[in-house]
Parts: sequence; C-alpha cells; structure tokens
Amino acid sequence: MKSEQERVGHRRFVQALQHEHLTCARPGCGGPMEVTDLTAHNARIKNFEAQCERCHGKEQITGKEEPAPQWDVASITMMAEVHLLHDQPTCPFDDTPITFTSLPNPRRKARYRLSCFYCGRHTEMNWPPPEAKR
Repeated sequence: MKSEQERVGHRRFVQALQHEHLTCARPGCGGPMEVTDLTAHNARIKNFEAQCERCHGKEQITGKEEPAPQWDVASITMMAEVHLLHDQPTCPFDDTPITFTSLPNPRRKARYRLSCFYCGRHTEMNWPPPEAKR
C-alpha cells in the first residue's frame, strides 16, 4: 500500500511525463511550474526538475527504479492490445503510462520497445507475436 506522499509523488511524475500542467506544491503559492526533463538518453527512469514561475521554488520529480519482477507475457500482450486500440496502456505494477518506441528492423517487421519510465521496467517485442501467426 502506497502512502499518501508516494501517491502524490507518482501523480506529479505522471503529470510531468505527459506534459500536463503542474502547480507549485508549496503552501500558499499554487503558481504554475515549468518542467524540464533532465533524463540522460539511455536512462531507465525519467528525472524532471520543476521550477515555480511565481516563488521560484524547485522540485525534483523522479521515478523509483524497481526492475524486478519483470513483466510477464500476458501483461506485455495486454499492453500491446490496449495500445492497438489507441488507448493508453499502463504498467501493471504502478499504473504509469507505458511508452512504445518503434525500433528499426531491417526485415520490415514491427519491433517495439515498451518502457515504464517510473519503475524502469522495459522489454522489446515483435508485432505480431509468433503465436498470432498460427
């Protein structure tokens, strides 16, 4: 069970990840915040810095790396199906939106990297999966 502070931190992380409007969390301020992505190119989790435009307070917003246990085949298939329905799939462990990245593939088959930038879990998959070709 997550504490209230962890739930609020996760919600602010998702807002930053989805480029949604963030407001300052300092008591009595509530000003708009400018969010900057400080994530290294090959990092598993995202790291954001938010600065209030009113009080100039800064906040670090980052994920919590928990790579184990890995996603199982059923979870990966469910995320792919939700993605194909043009809906936003979420990580089964923390409900963070999953990012699908199309990977180059010389054989012209669909290949994707699925990433959760909050917990750091990721995997690569071919589409359609081998079992769908039968």
